[in-house]
Amino acid sequence: MRKLLLAAAGAMALVGAAANAGPVVSAPVGPAPPTVGAPGTFIIGSNLSVGPGTFYDTFTFTLLSPEALLNGQVSSQEFDSTSHNIDFTTLWLDGASVFSQTSTDPAPDTWAILNPILLSAGDHTITVGGTLSGTVGSYVGNFNVAAVPEAGTWAMMLLGFGAMSIAIRRRRQPAFAQIA
Repeated sequence: MRKLLLAAAGAMALVGAAANAGPVVSAPVGPAPPTVGAPGTFIIGSNLSVGPGTFYDTFTFTLLSPEALLNGQVSSQEFDSTSHNIDFTTLWLDGASVFSQTSTDPAPDTWAILNPILLSAGDHTITVGGTLSGTVGSYVGNFNVAAVPEAGTWAMMLLGFGAMSIAIRRRRQPAFAQIA
């Protein structure tokens, strides 16, 4: 599926238009971000043309689980370093800057959520913005949603560890030497 999306992004990026200094025209790639439960995944992305210029895209997804952990990354697709380049300037989750830059030029510009973010049920927004220095480009983001263990699950796990500790401790009773 990812290869298909990357191929589609590449094909659409090759269809360029005349360059100008205004905003970049953005065309979302793949299905719209879904309603997702935990565990689950979704992809965001956009093909950019009529560059160079700035772009600003907003993607909304709905979390069905009461609470879930979100992690993921957004990467530019560098087809040819001489014809275009994407540099991200804005990567937000619900208006907060939670992404960290993990790679930059000459490699694809990549930003990731390094520590999973706890989200509650409802609508959430990922905002992607930046500059395109060539005439065409694209980016893609992959996100994972994981379930948060319930309190009862944690309690059972801790009780299990406690029981194992008691069993191990009983087996290791020191044998006292008797002197005759």
